[in-house]
Amino acid sequence: MTPVHLLVGDDDLLLRREVEHLLERLRGEDPELEVEVHDVSETEQLPELRTASLFGGRLCLVLRGVEGATGDLKAQLEGYLEQPSDEAVLVLVARGVGKVQKIGKLAKEHGERVDVKTPPDWDERGWERLVGEEFRRAGHRADASAIAAIRAHAGADPGVIASKVSQVCASVGEGESITAEQVEAVVEGHGRQSGFAIADAVGERDPVEALIAVRGALEGGEAPLAILGALSYRFRQLLRVRAGAAPKEAGVSPGQHRRLKALAAGFGPGELAWCHDRLAQLDVDLKGSELPDHVVLELAVLEIATPREVGAPFNPLASR
Repeated sequence: MTPVHLLVGDDDLLLRREVEHLLERLRGEDPELEVEVHDVSETEQLPELRTASLFGGRLCLVLRGVEGATGDLKAQLEGYLEQPSDEAVLVLVARGVGKVQKIGKLAKEHGERVDVKTPPDWDERGWERLVGEEFRRAGHRADASAIAAIRAHAGADPGVIASKVSQVCASVGEGESITAEQVEAVVEGHGRQSGFAIADAVGERDPVEALIAVRGALEGGEAPLAILGALSYRFRQLLRVRAGAAPKEAGVSPGQHRRLKALAAGFGPGELAWCHDRLAQLDVDLKGSELPDHVVLELAVLEIATPREVGAPFNPLASR
């Protein structure tokens, strides 16, 4: 059994889920495993790991918030990690190891490190898997429409996703398969979205989803100028890719480059340049228009998300 596990991530819920998965696996290897959970903020000394458990099983210590370890506790952790015991398991949970680099290095040398990453905004499959796992954890199956409905209401926030899934599961029978209709009957509101989620919807030429994403971002506290920044950045990427830039030149991975190339193909002659100019006008409007910022932003997003013939009058109801 691996003596040290280091879990590093930037989202508390995903870290907690990873700890749950790890403990389930460890208990499968040792059914008598005794687990203790401590928070660094409430721990001054490292619990004893080199002596046998009073209950006869192997001891597993989960230490959360390791990035905040200081003083004696930090020194004791470093000392233990120099030569960890084979008769115990130490699980270190951290939101980063920048301030405890020696602990991170030693943990990786004598065990394993798992980076628990939040899916990127553009990774729809990653977010769908996350939602599906929450439903399975609650003992339910959800079809694709239910997963999409949760995403629309919860956005890119694992904690909100878990909350919405729990809310839905509490309203249905045990083991019942869940559909979008059941989600919509229970859940209200728009999920927090980032500017890049809006940019993705615009790139997909989906005005409805783009406007929903705008409202989710604004309701989540995203500043209109920050949304504009994300949109402008994405359109610069699309313009570079359309011009033939390689992944490195465009500043993206090969997989993201393929995706951007496919999105760019959805814009007709002159559309990308027109959209970029429209965003420049949006910047001016946000800094000087008498209209509310959300109105100015929604109008601009509606225009750039709707396919158009450059130079022709704008008609959001027209089809290409």
